Amino acid sequence: MRAFGRRITAKQWTRFALKWGLLLTDATLWEAVNEQLREGANDVSNVVKRRYEKAADRLQDRRPSTSAGWLSPTATFLGGVGLGVGLGVMFAPVSGDEARAVLRDKVVDIKNKVSGVAV
Repeated sequence: MRAFGRRITAKQWTRFALKWGLLLTDATLWEAVNEQLREGANDVSNVVKRRYEKAADRLQDRRPSTSAGWLSPTATFLGGVGLGVGLGVMFAPVSGDEARAVLRDKVVDIKNKVSGVAV
């Protein structure tokens, strides 16, 4: 194999692998990397927390005080259910025709149960 115009020997590959093996098994190095990752994660966490608190305060200040406090959570829940069903149908391990047939049967069953209770 050539690297930058010269041939690399098996001995050079072995030395390269051993150097990287020593480097990657150095406990001091890993501790320093872990410490930097921890500090970076803490910094990001603090920034996210401050921004979340500011956004929550702004939303709290602008939120109208109405008695329809159930509307937004209900819409969010139904949107999540719809998204879940959509993703489930897309990634189902059956064909599209089979998935639509099963989904259609479930909807008809629910419709019949609801109409039976309502009558």
